[in-house]
Amino acid sequence: MSKITTIEKAIGQFTYRLQNGRYEPNQTDVESLKFIIEWINREKTRELKENVLFAKLFCRIFSQEVDYYKGDFKQAQKSMHEYLKHPIEFYYERFIKEIDLTAMNSYTEKIGISNKHPQLKTDSEKLSEEKIIKSNENELLKLLSGHNSDGVYKSLNNTISEFINLYRSK
Repeated sequence: MSKITTIEKAIGQFTYRLQNGRYEPNQTDVESLKFIIEWINREKTRELKENVLFAKLFCRIFSQEVDYYKGDFKQAQKSMHEYLKHPIEFYYERFIKEIDLTAMNSYTEKIGISNKHPQLKTDSEKLSEEKIIKSNENELLKLLSGHNSDGVYKSLNNTISEFINLYRSK
């Protein structure tokens, strides 16, 4: 009886026994299963230690999803899968769109443009806002053109790297 020392040997043992047409576990089978379980547990522990920052953010977002779905953990997990399946560029682009919208909303509010739906505005409100828009046209056009993607990517990368370096071992 040879000692099981690798995941491949342990799986090979089970494969051989299953392909043989009968399965009566012997001591090697038990040791193989034990080895696989211990290996998986070690890998999970190592993986978590190497990804503490991800785990922190995951717990935060996951708890928000559980709350949003009123305690439905399966739906919250589906939502987390939906978040994580996209490439990082998807989130960078989404971030850019969101900060562009925030900047536009902040500026229009600052200059006195209401966020009311246009059909709910009175004629005098519309006229007043047309004058405001005309006098702030250059700034509004700059905001409409949005942020420079390369600059935002670089800034996000720098910020993410700084956070990783600052909190990696905490």
